[in-house]
Amino acid sequence: MFSENVRGAMCYTLGFVTGVIFLLFDRSPFVRFHAMQSILTFSTITALEIILPILPAGLILSRLIFGFSFIIWAFCIIKAFRGDYFKLPIFGDIAEQQLNAPYI
Repeated sequence: MFSENVRGAMCYTLGFVTGVIFLLFDRSPFVRFHAMQSILTFSTITALEIILPILPAGLILSRLIFGFSFIIWAFCIIKAFRGDYFKLPIFGDIAEQQLNAPYI
């Protein structure tokens, strides 16, 4: 099988889709964190990409977010592949809280 850092990087390859897959099937805390962070980050970006073009001047903002999201995507893949545990602002903290929350 793939090493933990490769699986962590794979959580980001197709955005939130691969995040969901790895969250469901991988038990490694490192991989699960990156999966949750991927889900939160890229589902939010996807929602913004759908909603913003409806608003006045939203198309311009949508294009800026799209460009910025590509940079975030590449950054996340590289950092996870190197085995770094890093948290994106806002989404990293939420991912950590979700994974450490006691389940009822």
